Order: sequence, then structure tokens, then C-alpha cells
Amino acid sequence: MKSQVKRVPNVRGEGERLRQEILDAATRILEEAGREDALSLRGVAREVGISAPSVYRHFKDKADLVSTVLDATYRALAVAMSEASESAATAGADPRARVQATVTAYRRFAIEKPHRYRLMFSLEYEPERLPSADNPIETVLQAWTETADAYLAEAAPDRRAEARDLGIHLWTALHGQLVLWRTLPSPVAGSEAILIELEESLLRHLLPTPDAPSSTG
Repeated sequence: MKSQVKRVPNVRGEGERLRQEILDAATRILEEAGREDALSLRGVAREVGISAPSVYRHFKDKADLVSTVLDATYRALAVAMSEASESAATAGADPRARVQATVTAYRRFAIEKPHRYRLMFSLEYEPERLPSADNPIETVLQAWTETADAYLAEAAPDRRAEARDLGIHLWTALHGQLVLWRTLPSPVAGSEAILIELEESLLRHLLPTPDAPSSTG
């Protein structure tokens, strides 16, 4: 049995630091186990080196702790996507290449953090039903919408009103591909190349062809 870690108490005013340590411990446990039922407040307290009641000073219950961990994960994914798109734009990439950069960032996040990614969309995880604008999953949808809008602004300006719908289609299709990929038999399941091929096909079908330049005479 794992012994409790002896922890140097936080000095007055360092409550936020302890809260972050609790979140970090919960994240490690969820990442290693990949299951919400593997997490307990007592186990988190043991990992941090505090008493179980101390956790309740920062999180009302296990659901609150899991929700906070996954909220941060949604936001981290959205940031990774936005940064990839911005970096591609700064490098002078064309509109389609910017979409591809966002898609690649999404894929890499899902592959490198498989347990957290699965928990983000698990039916066992019941997030608090917040208004859309306050829901962290909205940050991911916003990243997809901005990617789609940037593409349409250059490739098909008259269709910019469809940016949110296009973002949703990209997201749901890519998520479905990732889920199916994980169920494929070896060695296919271990090859990221098949995902890249599927992404290329998806973008060909979903992204409208850039408008042809106007005739000048």
C-alpha cells in the first residue's frame, strides 16, 4: 500500500497552490488509469500528502474535482488548436494548410493524452450543465469555428455564415475517426498514417473549393 507522502504545509495565503497540487494529482491518477472510478478523494489526498477533509476545502466532491480537471483539458486542447492555426498563418500557410495544422494539433492531443481524451467524451462523465457560453467544451467548438471561418473567409467568402456548422462537421468526423482507429486490429491501430489518410479524405470532402478568381475581360 502506498504510504502517504509527507508534505510541507503551505504557508498562509498559499491555498491556490494546494488547490493546484490537488488538481495535478487527480490529473495524474486519471491519466494513468483512464477511468473515473479509479479516482477517489482519499487517494488524491494520499498522493498530495494531506488529509482527505483538506480536499473538501477546495472541491465539494469527486464530481467537482473530475469536472475541473476535464474543464482544464478542454481549454488546453482549444489553446493547442488555436496556436497551431496561428503558427501556420504566421508562416504564410495557405487556408487549407491552416486547417490541416489545426487538425494535426487535435490528433496529436488525442493520441498523446489518450486517457484524458477518452474521459472528455465519456458518457460516464456528466459535466455540470452550464449555459453554452460558460461551458468549457464551447472553447473547443470556438476553436473549430474560428478555423473554419478563417478558411471560408479566403476560400468561399459568401459561405462564412456556415463556419460554425463546418467546424462541427470537422470536429465530429475527426472524433469518429479517432474512435474507430482505436478499435482497429494491430498493426493498423498502431499506425498514425491511416489517420492522416482519413483526414486528407475528410478535408477534400468537407472544405469547399476556393472560389475561382473573377474574369477580367
